[in-house]
Amino acid sequence: MTAEPKLIEYKFEFQWGGEDTWFTKASRWAQKQKYPINHLTMGFIVWLWEKWVDGKVELEMASVDKQAENIKNQWENDDEQPEPEIVETGVFGDEDWSIRISNPVVEGRTKKSDTSMGTGSNEVRLE
Repeated sequence: MTAEPKLIEYKFEFQWGGEDTWFTKASRWAQKQKYPINHLTMGFIVWLWEKWVDGKVELEMASVDKQAENIKNQWENDDEQPEPEIVETGVFGDEDWSIRISNPVVEGRTKKSDTSMGTGSNEVRLE
């Protein structure tokens, strides 16, 4: 009777890219345990993972809400700035007609222009 050679069994652990998270580490550890323990620990680890994901989602949503509030406040501050003042004097086409636009947000105001329209016979007068 000849003794058969024993076959050595090797097990390799590998992960397909990405980050080795606490979940993957804990899952590998749980799978190495004996039958009743591995089943219970795997269920507990999956439950913890779901709670962890829910917490991360809540944190991200709170961050988005804060960013939306900041944008809303910025828009409200932009709306509070004074509107430019538009003053029209005279009738369009008259020699003394002019328009002045001033914006209090900008330091300098526009100066009164000396623009006038010609008074030729083919020009139409606008009112």
